[in-house]
Amino acid sequence: MATPSYATSTELDAVNSILMGVGETPVNTLDVQSPEVAIAQSTLRQVCREVQAEGWGYNTEYEFPFVLNSDKEIVVPPTALRLDINRYKHGDAYDVTRRDGKLYDRYSHSFKFTGIDTLYVDVVWFFEFEDIPQAFRDYITAKAARIASGRMVNDETSIKILQAEESVLRAVAIEFDTSQADYNVFNASDLRNPYTSYKPFQALSR
Repeated sequence: MATPSYATSTELDAVNSILMGVGETPVNTLDVQSPEVAIAQSTLRQVCREVQAEGWGYNTEYEFPFVLNSDKEIVVPPTALRLDINRYKHGDAYDVTRRDGKLYDRYSHSFKFTGIDTLYVDVVWFFEFEDIPQAFRDYITAKAARIASGRMVNDETSIKILQAEESVLRAVAIEFDTSQADYNVFNASDLRNPYTSYKPFQALSR
């Protein structure tokens, strides 16, 4: 059985959806000199980063090993949107943040990590649009269309219609994430990560 070409959307499909949402004509390629296409594409990529930075089941890895280089430092990959020390592996030994493209320990005030060869980190990764689940492609496209509409047309009726569609597709994405990620009240299905107490801002974020 042949696979339908429209089973999954591409970046071109998403850009065309945004263009149609603001009353513009779809294009056959993204390599065109058009301010409308440029705005649609840049808005899509901005929203793609923002949504993925929230951290979902498909782009979050726990206990990811970062091997120290010869300078006892860790260079952070550009695709790492968020990261933090895995407390099951390291407890409260480190408090890291990203500075100058490397991991910086705020406890030791240093980029260097001594006494270890590998640091285990919980990471939220960025993926290209075509590499994320379709439920999130649809939601990202809808959110980008609503934002682009405000930037390019600023018609309140159109924005409200796009906002309603965005809300539905966000709910679909959350449902997909809930069913795929195997969440439970103990924070992790394999119990490798220690239970963290209730934090209101996390409950309100979605």
